[in-house]
Amino acid sequence: MLKPYATICGITEEEMLTQMSGHIDQMAQALGCTREETIAKLKQRYDGYHFTWPSPDIYNPFSLLNAFDNEEINDYWFGSGTPTYLIEMMRKFHTLPTEIGRQDCLASEFDAPTERMNSIVPLLYQSGYITIKEGDPLFQTYSLDIPIKRFALD
Repeated sequence: MLKPYATICGITEEEMLTQMSGHIDQMAQALGCTREETIAKLKQRYDGYHFTWPSPDIYNPFSLLNAFDNEEINDYWFGSGTPTYLIEMMRKFHTLPTEIGRQDCLASEFDAPTERMNSIVPLLYQSGYITIKEGDPLFQTYSLDIPIKRFALD
């Protein structure tokens, strides 16, 4: 949660726009969209990780690189691992999938070693299932939620 390392576990928007510019253009052509529409789609799906607050938005590198490689927006990150451990821990802490995210807590509740956790929050935060959405570093209080944008159902 130290600011100098806030971007170390992902790709910043600046990095994507400069270092991956050609991939964005290629993907836009494959999707039949403009460059701006493609960037908006990438931002909506893969942006939103925060490892401190305030923090620049961080794109999920595994998902972003797979999207460029496949020229397709998809849920790559979730399929990258076996969630067996997560499911076991959700059972242990009596947590339903619908209860993941939308939590307000102290930094000490989620920025803690998983071997000493007394809730599932540290595991969810450290594995990227939830991230910091807002925070008050002075009081060490943070709002955690899933990284992607939530949509209201019509």
